[in-house]
This record gives sequence, C-alpha cells and structure tokens, in this order.
Amino acid sequence: MLNSFEDLTARFTEIASQPHVVRRKSHGAVGELFEELMVGEVVGNQSGADFAEIATEAKVHYRMGEMTLFSCKGEMFRAKDGARFPSLPNAEVKKQTGKSIFRMGKGLQEQRGQFVVTTLNNDCIRFGLIAWDIATLEARIAEKMPNLAMVKATKHNSDQVTFDALTVCRKIITSRFIDSIRKGEVCVEVRSNGTQFRASPKVISSWFTTVH
Repeated sequence: MLNSFEDLTARFTEIASQPHVVRRKSHGAVGELFEELMVGEVVGNQSGADFAEIATEAKVHYRMGEMTLFSCKGEMFRAKDGARFPSLPNAEVKKQTGKSIFRMGKGLQEQRGQFVVTTLNNDCIRFGLIAWDIATLEARIAEKMPNLAMVKATKHNSDQVTFDALTVCRKIITSRFIDSIRKGEVCVEVRSNGTQFRASPKVISSWFTTVH
C-alpha cells in the first residue's frame, strides 16, 4: 500500500532500472506488472485512480507517441432545437467515416457544449455520429487521474522490462485537458470495443499544477 507520495517515490526507487519478467500476454501486461510490483496486486481500476490511497493513476509508456487516458462511451446529441438523439454504435461510426481516429478539425468538432465526430452525407450536409459532453469528459479525467504517476519503461527481448523514470504529476486542471482537445493534442480513437482518449506524455504533464 502506498500512503504518501514519498512512499510512491521510495517504492519506485526499489524496482527501478532492473529487469523484470513480463509473464502475462495481455495488452496491458507491462502496466499490470508495474502495479503488481508497486502494491502487490494488479489494480485494474476502471473508475477511480489505481493507487487509491494517494488518488494517483499509474500510466506506463515504453514507446514514443500517445498514451491512453481513459475510455468513454458516446452520449446523447444536443440538436439545435434542443432535442436529443443517441450516438451511433462505434462500428457504424467507423463504417460511415472510413476511419477510427479523430482530432479537432479532423472529423471532431465542438458544438453546443459537446465534442462531436461528424461526417458529410451525399448532399454535403455535415451531421453528427457520436458525441461526448464536455462536462462528462472533465468529470471523467478528474475521477480517473486527479494525480498521475507516469513511468517510462524499456522493453528488453520479448519478456523483460525495466522501469527507468518516474514523473509525478499532481492536481489535474481539467480545463487544460479540454483545451488540449480543442488544440488537436488529444486523439479520440473509436474502437469496436470502446472509445479511447489519448495524448502524448508531454501534453499530459501540462495539465497538472505541479510536475516533478
């Protein structure tokens, strides 16, 4: 159990820069191994933060590029006349757009307090396919990562990994996350099994009050 940020740093120092065997074959096996080494079990928390006692989410990255922040289902559209309509299933979104990755200005728009994936119909009229309330996304990231332990890892061979560096980000400012969506710094990937929001470690760290 980690009861303080000092505990977090001390425990990371104990496991850092030495090879650890990755025994699982799942997509998130490296992150699961990190959780197990840090607190003795795989947390796998889909709602609150992984290290609950210090309200801190753990994210491990070992490639250049973007990290998954969280998943979030599409919500009801807000039409101009105030009516509300359900978002389309993810498979239908991919079918109608021919792609699965969206950013602001590249299939993603902001309208009436929502971020909306849109497309053009045969009459060149733009219409929405799937939407998320901005308030929902702010609440989701505040719930999932009020604080963040971001870990740089390196894979060795096919079954070993080292955890090389820890960045502790404290006190999320949710409006910065929303601004990053507006700037196109956050990727929205519509998958068959859910929708993921992703961003680079550099962008993610800019959303917090302190980073060390």
